Amino acid sequence: MPTPNVTVVLRFDVRSMEELLASHELVVAVYDPLVQDYLSLHGQRVPLAGNFTAGYGLWLARSEFNRQSLLGLLGRDRGIDQPRLYLMQPFDPQRRIIVMLHGLASSPEAWVNVANELLADEELRCAFQVWQVYYPTNMPLPANHAAIRQVLLAALHHFDPEDKTAASHGLVLVGHSMGGVLARLMVSTSDQQLLKWAESDPRIDLDRLGKSRAKIDPLLQFQPFRGVERVIFIATPHRGTVVAGQGFGRWVAGLVRLPLKLLEALAGAIPARADTMGTTQETLLERIPNSIDQLDEKDPFVKAAAELPISDRVSYHSIIARQNTDGSLADSDDGLVPYRSAHLEGAASERIIVSGHSVQETAASIAEIRRILREDIARHQLTIADIPPAERRGTCLAY
Repeated sequence: MPTPNVTVVLRFDVRSMEELLASHELVVAVYDPLVQDYLSLHGQRVPLAGNFTAGYGLWLARSEFNRQSLLGLLGRDRGIDQPRLYLMQPFDPQRRIIVMLHGLASSPEAWVNVANELLADEELRCAFQVWQVYYPTNMPLPANHAAIRQVLLAALHHFDPEDKTAASHGLVLVGHSMGGVLARLMVSTSDQQLLKWAESDPRIDLDRLGKSRAKIDPLLQFQPFRGVERVIFIATPHRGTVVAGQGFGRWVAGLVRLPLKLLEALAGAIPARADTMGTTQETLLERIPNSIDQLDEKDPFVKAAAELPISDRVSYHSIIARQNTDGSLADSDDGLVPYRSAHLEGAASERIIVSGHSVQETAASIAEIRRILREDIARHQLTIADIPPAERRGTCLAY
């Protein structure tokens, strides 16, 4: 983030009261409270105060994410055209990484309650660092998935080129709504499944891609993202939703525009010779399914993605909302996503919460996320003995 949290200490570099009264010099020192939680002054251990969410709040207040995310969905100016990765603190090689993926027409603002609570929890704050992905939610899901993978790989390679730090292992993905679908793709294997979808989908003409065909293969064939060991799916439409294919959902989908520049950068999926058969590139763009199209429960992509196998090295959890307790759970929904779409067989846990679709904001959901993360900490058993003495800092390493 551009606004990191800091703790400022004002002190006099003196040894006695007499020197203090005679001193005219003040030492101003700035510390990162996530890295250092105490000072040694005159032989005394002095704890440092720390505000771990002030920088986050200031960043969100200045970001205009709310306006930008809507413009991005519609493909208008001032919307983003590729995923961005925000670290909520300077990279720490000893803290494992939580990657948060927001949903449709959303942004890192969606995680304000979750991030605040995680940063306020000393045990979790000491064990994890939070990374937030901000991505253009108008893009087709395969293109967004491939681009997010590249952003995360580049960041991990930049900070840990030899893949030796604790941060590069035991990643946790937390995805809400469409972000959960993307998280599902991150931990799945696709050999021929999505390729067969693309070949059979009438909206996609792979034969016309020519030399560009090689650029689209990574969107359709992939392995689980290395290092991810746990995923938390929140109100995730694994099998799509009827809302995306009807009424208001179809109207919004019709407003979505896919910028040519973005598609070329991420997928190279627009044929270089599109106009030779009397088809303009704008017409081709209109035929390519956007993100809302692919969340329709009848869409061929979401059906194919729902069948992809999740890595057996990944533990996954479901947090599912239902608007009320009337009727059976199987027939319930959160206003957008039905239970039958959000439910996953084989989940390590499934928590049902009475809420609307933005269930990630609720206290019950945050409590469940904290429970899952504490369980994850217990599995990893991080101790001070695991870390060389020269790299030990503060008291967090007790966790």
